[in-house]
Parts: sequence; C-alpha cells; structure tokens
Amino acid sequence: MKILVAVKQVAALDEDFEIRADGKDVDEDFLLYDLNEWDDFSLEEAMKIKESSDVEVEVVVVSVGPDRVDESLRKCLAKGADRAIRVWDDAIEGSDAIAIGRVLAAVVKKEAPDMVFAGVQSSDQAYSSTGISTAAYLNWPHAAVVADLQYKPGSSSAVIRRELEGGMLQEVEINCPAVLTIQLGINKPRYASLRGIKQSCSKTD
Repeated sequence: MKILVAVKQVAALDEDFEIRADGKDVDEDFLLYDLNEWDDFSLEEAMKIKESSDVEVEVVVVSVGPDRVDESLRKCLAKGADRAIRVWDDAIEGSDAIAIGRVLAAVVKKEAPDMVFAGVQSSDQAYSSTGISTAAYLNWPHAAVVADLQYKPGSSSAVIRRELEGGMLQEVEINCPAVLTIQLGINKPRYASLRGIKQSCSKTD
C-alpha cells in the first residue's frame, strides 16, 4: 500500500532584503526557503496511517522544483517518509498550479499510489488548486480542506470531515483511490529526529 504526498518548498523574506536590479522582485539571495506549512500536516497524516497500520505502508513525497528543493525533501525523509521524488525541467519554471497538477498527475500514474495527499494551499501563493487539478487530470475523487480523516489502508473508501465556510463541518464518505487536500490542525506534525536526519541523505531518488 502506498501514499503519495505532494509537497512544495516556499520562500519567505529575510528581515533585511533588497529588490532586484530590474525592480520587479526581491533579490533571491534574501529569500529563505522551507517546506510549506500545510504540507507538513499532509506528511504527518500519511505517517500516522503508516504507523497505525498492520500492513506495510510506503510513504512517498514528491515535489516539482529545482535543486534547492532537495533540502525540503530531506526534511520529509528525516520525518519518516520512505522515498522522495523531485521533478524538474527548466521549461517548468514559472508554471501555474494547474500545470504543476498535470506534472504531479503523471507521477501518480507512474507510482500508482492508493491515496494522494496535498496541503490545502501554499503559503506563498495560496491558490488552493494544485491538489484539485491533480485529481482532475487523474479523474479521481477528491476532497478539499480535510480536517479529519478515517482511513484504513487497503479500504475502498474513507470517511472525511471537511471544513466549510462559517466554521461548519461536512462529513462524507469518499471512494479510493482519492486526492485529499489536508488542512492545518488535523494533527501535530513531528520534528525530525537526529537519526532521521542522518538517514535522509541516502533516500532521495
């Protein structure tokens, strides 16, 4: 059984920064890169399923991005993910969330996971569309803003509770395989252990 978790490396401004010479953006030397917060919760949800299952569960993280993304993938591996996949080509530079969803869908077809998790949104762009577009390219069922998940590996369905506007919750049953976008607060993400950090360098594909 396999769960694929889509993750993204996002940028934040350092306390002191300078604008590029063309005046159109911040100089990249002044950006700090880290794993997207929502994706941390997605990975933890996959790890919870893996650790509570009586069958073998493989957790695979995948990201679309340049070489620097390897650092965030190693962070995922240090937290317990079994494998990491990075996809990149210079032609992907500047692609929107819909195009990234198409790339991720191609990875899903190759990996053939039983479930796909993604964060509800990214902290840098907040489009909330990458996971949903992935599901559309796959023609898989999907649910967004998942705040609670009841799923047993190998099951043909899962029960989810998703957030609606106004603080309301909707509980539904969804057929699997499916794409779920995970909301903040569904769990408490773990820290990477020292042992996990040491082992992470040997796991990246």
